[in-house]
Amino acid sequence: MKLDILTPSRQLVSEEEILDLVLTTSEGEVQILQEHASMLGTLYPGRFSYETKNGEQISGAISTGFFRVDSDRVTVMAETLELSHEIDTERARIAQLRAEKNLVEKELNQENFDKYQLKLQRALIRQHVAGKTVH
Repeated sequence: MKLDILTPSRQLVSEEEILDLVLTTSEGEVQILQEHASMLGTLYPGRFSYETKNGEQISGAISTGFFRVDSDRVTVMAETLELSHEIDTERARIAQLRAEKNLVEKELNQENFDKYQLKLQRALIRQHVAGKTVH
């Protein structure tokens, strides 16, 4: 099966031959294997991983976006993504602390609450994917 992963700022892979793909979707975590039924879906912030034909495991953190499975090809279009080795865990930890601090403000409206909640979720996911303990 071939995989394409792209964001507005880069194309991570193009026609990479893979054995499987795991994505976090609106329906939870989904594993896509060869000969998977055609489908469209919505990405949610979370981890992604895939295994290449030569057995290499690739993983990272992905944000919102869409994916499409069609025949023997999967296309992933994400707002942002980071491979596990690209994640700056100290920066993610600082983002976590900042989001937690902002979430306890008394005068926080719903829009800002949602924004900081998403920032906290992303910071925690990034730390988890990078293999660091989240406090």
